[in-house]
Amino acid sequence: MTDSNRVWCFSLTASIVRVVKKSSFPWILAGVLVFGYAAGHTLGLILAAAGLGVSYLLSLHLHPRMRHGRCNGTGERKGAVFTWAHRKCPGCQGGRIIRLGAGHLGAEHIQGEYAKGRRTRKTARKNHAWR
Repeated sequence: MTDSNRVWCFSLTASIVRVVKKSSFPWILAGVLVFGYAAGHTLGLILAAAGLGVSYLLSLHLHPRMRHGRCNGTGERKGAVFTWAHRKCPGCQGGRIIRLGAGHLGAEHIQGEYAKGRRTRKTARKNHAWR
């Protein structure tokens, strides 16, 4: 395989893997709902909403955690002056946080962990030990 063929194969597989960007995903969901409404008005809209709801609940059970936005899932925050120094991220305490929907509608052990984290954060704020 020549170098030009190798580059072409890589660009083809990279474009196949990245089909949907995160920013366009809500628009795709809205499009599904509009298409469902146009296909059969009320019944199509109800079926599309039910399908999206079931896929969301399945997603909560399969993937209950997400990356923390401020530390990008690393669990560390860089120093402002000495940028090579790190500290523990105060928002997530480890990089991953439980999704809001999973904390309320997910598996029981995830709901318990979510409730425990909320109680811990509430106690820390009350005792002024948040940071």
